Amino acid sequence: MESKMPLVSVVIPMYNSAKVLPQTLESLLYQTLKNFEVIVIDDGSTDNSVEVAESFAEKFGGRLHVIKLPKNFGMPGIPRNVGIEFARGKYIAFLDSDDLFTKSALEELTTLAEKFQADVVHMQRNFVLWGGKPKSIDDPAVTNFDELTNPKNFRLQTYRKEKLTAPTLEPQDISARVKKWITSAPNSFWATWLLFYRRDFLITNQIFFPEMETCEDASFAFEALCTAKNFLNVPNVVNIIRPIEGSVSRENYTTAKYFAKRIRAIRDGFKAFERVMDKIKFFEAHENYRYAVLDWFAKFRISVTLNFYAKIPAYKLNALVKSELNDDPLAAYLFNTVSIYRLLGTSK
Repeated sequence: MESKMPLVSVVIPMYNSAKVLPQTLESLLYQTLKNFEVIVIDDGSTDNSVEVAESFAEKFGGRLHVIKLPKNFGMPGIPRNVGIEFARGKYIAFLDSDDLFTKSALEELTTLAEKFQADVVHMQRNFVLWGGKPKSIDDPAVTNFDELTNPKNFRLQTYRKEKLTAPTLEPQDISARVKKWITSAPNSFWATWLLFYRRDFLITNQIFFPEMETCEDASFAFEALCTAKNFLNVPNVVNIIRPIEGSVSRENYTTAKYFAKRIRAIRDGFKAFERVMDKIKFFEAHENYRYAVLDWFAKFRISVTLNFYAKIPAYKLNALVKSELNDDPLAAYLFNTVSIYRLLGTSK
């Protein structure tokens, strides 16, 4: 007998997550919605992450799939793309290997998606544990499930100025959607865990993550925003973010390694946004919007490296940027923009 198709596929990329993955998977075992599958994609872990994931197979009763990539790609979009293609669910939810869902997360999201026939369900808030202060991987609180799911440890984090109180569809006008995007404060309101997708919408429109070391979720979410017929914003809070020292997404912002990675993200992000806008006819007739999107992206990425820039003598900046990017025009643009920020006293 053919197995029942899952309503939701939960896609979890992981790399050396053995210590934190059990609690993440446990949060899925407690879901009020039971018709879902879990797809864990291992990005070449060097610890026993795969064995830990596979140890949950019996508890999920055939709903857990572990995929091992041939090597570590170091780009979170690659395992997520594998998950999108492997998934059988009507909807896809992305979950990081060190974070959790509330017990009713999947039920809430599927109910809203079905009611509004949404291509995308966008949450504008999430919970952050421990007041957002990162804890060491060896801190007992990191792996104590009762501690992780105790509301007293939650802090609400909001990404948009509007106080949304009810599910609201974005207007069909793409110019209004793009204006809203580029006039929003630079933050992570597009983060992968804040979006819930209908899988055939992603497949039909060939929406996949770009191959980038970081910030790959920005162009992915932007393409979904510009392409979706029904893009639903909701006030629901279902994600629990667990800040952990040393995790890829929460690394030290002041190191040279971090700077190099972030500066490459500007170059690669430009290319990713260009590819997205090349696919969407609206931007053919509205070059001003195209430039505004690229300018928004550059300024956002610069804003997260300002503290590093501020510590480097001005005469060294241009050479440093050029050595990382091998792109003279972009290096000049970044140098000039950061120099203006410094003159205005924007950097700390």
